[in-house]
Order: sequence, then structure tokens, then C-alpha cells
Amino acid sequence: MRKIEKGHYGYIRARKKTLLIRTMILFLGVIILLAMGFALTHTKKNLLTVAAIVSVLPAANQAVVLFALLPYHGREKEEYESVRAIVPNGVLNTELILTSKNDRSMPIDYAYVHPTGLYCFSFDSKLDIPKTEQYIRTMMKTNHLNTHVKIFRDFKQFKKRLGELEPIDRNTCEEKLLKIEGVLRAISI
Repeated sequence: MRKIEKGHYGYIRARKKTLLIRTMILFLGVIILLAMGFALTHTKKNLLTVAAIVSVLPAANQAVVLFALLPYHGREKEEYESVRAIVPNGVLNTELILTSKNDRSMPIDYAYVHPTGLYCFSFDSKLDIPKTEQYIRTMMKTNHLNTHVKIFRDFKQFKKRLGELEPIDRNTCEEKLLKIEGVLRAISI
């Protein structure tokens, strides 16, 4: 199975599966270390117990990311294909969960990077659109990129707006657009 990269269709599902497997293996390793230490020495005070305790940290780290992703689901294939049909070779990202130190996660279902701006769509009714737009603008400015940011909540309006834009090709677009995409992916889980 090939790895699905951040921003591509199917990423959330694949990432959850990978994190679940890693978390289970790491916690199983902790249990095995504890059991071996107790079986060999007949006491909890041994070096394998120390190794097990230290091994909890990477396992917990994987579990935290998994729990952060659990509430989110990828989009339907037909829906994704309908958006992809509008911008076939454009700089389109999907299934992004933006993270911030101060706020809750901000799910962005689709993000289209265009020379005229960054056009996003989110199904999340709890998403604070002005705050999210400002956060994205701030992160772009921090990386010396200046772009217009617009987040839609109405899917038909989003698709209509994409259809109105001049088509671009990922392979021949400005490098700035790929940098904007990179920042967007960097601030996502």
C-alpha cells in the first residue's frame, strides 16, 4: 500500500489506520516489557520496568494525534471527484485539519490555491470562519507569503467560485502557490 500524503484524498482514513496500528504496537511493547521484567525478576523494580515506563511516551504521543483525528472523516469520493473536475490540474488540497496552539482544530475539507487567493471550504458548522481566515493569513505572512483567504460554508457557492477562476496547472504554476500549499500542509495534522 502506498502512503497517502497530507492534503490528498483518503489521507484522514489512512492516517487514522496508521496511527491506530502504531499505537497498538507501542502499547503492546510496553506490556511485554512489563511482563518480561516481572517474569524474570519476580518484582516490579527492574530495568525492564524502567524501559517500559520510558516507552509509554512515544505510544502516548501517537495516541494523542489519533484521538485528535477521531472526530474527523474524509469526504465522499463522488464529492471529491466533482471538485477535482472543476480544477483538474490545479493546486487542490483536501482533508486538512489545521491546528493552532490556542484554538480547537479547524477542519478544511477543500483548499484551492490560486494566484488570486486561497479558496477553502468546510462542512464544520462550528468553524469560526473569520478567526480561521485570520489564522491562515497570519501563518502565510509569517512565512513571507501574502494571499487573499476566503472560506466558504456553502458547497454550491464554493464550486461556483472555483468554476469562475482562470484554470491553472500545478506543473507550470508560480512557485509561490506551491509554497502556500506547503504552509497549509505544515499547519495541518
